[in-house]
Amino acid sequence: MSPQRVPIPIKGIVAGYVRRSSEMQSDNYSRDAQMRGITQQCQSLGLPSPTIYEDDELSARGEQIAHRPAFKKLLEDVEAGRVQIVIVHSLDRWSRNVMVTLQSFRILAEHQTAFLSLSEHIDYSTPEGRLQLTILAAFAAYFSDMLAKHTSKGKGERAAQGLPNGDIPFGYSWTGPKSPPEHDPEEFPGLRMIGELRMQGKTAEYIADAVNAAGYRTGSKRFGARLFTIDTINAMMRCEFYAGFAPGDSRGTIVYKGQRFPGQHLAAFTFEEWQRIRTGTRVNYKAPHRSEQAQRIYEFSGYIICVHCGLNLRCRGASTNVNYGYYKDMAKARQLPCLAGGYLQVRTDLVAQQFGVLLQSLRLPLYWRDMVREKILETAKKAGLDTASIEREKERLKLKRGRILKQHREGYIDDEEFGGEIAAIDLTLRSLEAPEVNGIRLEDVIVAGERLPGMAALWSVATPEERREMVALLLEPGGLHYNVENKEIAALVPRSTFLPTLRLLEGIIAYEETTGMLITSHWQL
Repeated sequence: MSPQRVPIPIKGIVAGYVRRSSEMQSDNYSRDAQMRGITQQCQSLGLPSPTIYEDDELSARGEQIAHRPAFKKLLEDVEAGRVQIVIVHSLDRWSRNVMVTLQSFRILAEHQTAFLSLSEHIDYSTPEGRLQLTILAAFAAYFSDMLAKHTSKGKGERAAQGLPNGDIPFGYSWTGPKSPPEHDPEEFPGLRMIGELRMQGKTAEYIADAVNAAGYRTGSKRFGARLFTIDTINAMMRCEFYAGFAPGDSRGTIVYKGQRFPGQHLAAFTFEEWQRIRTGTRVNYKAPHRSEQAQRIYEFSGYIICVHCGLNLRCRGASTNVNYGYYKDMAKARQLPCLAGGYLQVRTDLVAQQFGVLLQSLRLPLYWRDMVREKILETAKKAGLDTASIEREKERLKLKRGRILKQHREGYIDDEEFGGEIAAIDLTLRSLEAPEVNGIRLEDVIVAGERLPGMAALWSVATPEERREMVALLLEPGGLHYNVENKEIAALVPRSTFLPTLRLLEGIIAYEETTGMLITSHWQL
């Protein structure tokens, strides 16, 4: 006997959730199949056309809700009462992590939102459906965990057989999935050169320059042939794949999960040579003071980049003689071009002081909210928004509001129904005053703008931790473009909700060719 369906009065939208987790699924039209199935189900049930929430190429195993933007937005809309039914093509498109699944279903249940899965024929509006859904979610998580377990087991077996996992290191060439790598006649002399220079006590910078001058290049699937860098040399000289497994043993070494196995490939360096290489590496490696490094907070770490080459500026800690740090351009060390030379640095306290001055230059006009609203409407019109239709809808809602008021006065509807209807109309009218554009709502922009004066006032007295939080709230990662040569802020890339208000900063010009970038008036690109 099938469970009895509970009729669902549709007052909110019907949401369809679609997710693709790999390029392969993109190629075989998984996205289109999911959307088509959801749309057809709505038609067969007599439901309105679904609003699609789509996450592209994001895995559903081990994820957090915050890491899937469309998934997160859908749950927020459920909590706001805007979604009444959620439809997915199959349960694993929704989530394969049992904790995330149960957490999301708890949110749906709390807000009386129905859940339908087409492949599993699940109707979450019934008690039986809730039980079945929980069981299937557990099986989905179990399958994913077992898949990861078998993958790890296979890698462990390859290591035990003396075969490597992953890409073949520099100096060797691939010979087949079940055959050991062999010395590459073109690269192997360069590998030996690197090891011999390290045994002589040469620094990583010296070795990188030497092998680059000799014409050798690294190779990767992602970047192709590139120059050797300090980091590349140090990483290679820690790779035990090159080392003899034991004294007098010509076989190389395979390491998997901290365990050493004798490899089927020939070693590049004998066991004794590798000990000398490791000694040379330790002598030339200046390890940072971790306790001091852990205590230091860099306000712009991950957010400040060189305006010339676009690389992140690396944080450099204070020394025993000074109590301030630096942001340093590492383009030269990474053998990459930079118009400013790629080696300059700037004090962290100077950058913090300049950013504070920029924030404090914000003078919001009396009618700044209206200015922001007009800008959003202007953007919406450029995107093809039909303003005439919006005005007609506003007039229709106002007339409906009047009719409901009359019906309430005459006793045709009670207070509860009257309050719900009026609240729904007012909410819709507010959304039509400034419609959502590119995922940005006017109310979010206003809230963000109201926070800016407070941030500007607190910046100079805030702790580094508090300033770090402000930066993360204001800017996109890599959103502070800095001219290390002239020691000045060149441009900002703020988060979307702050962008309309930050356009009002003194000395800031919107750079139309790059969406979302604001440049300082004295900086010429």
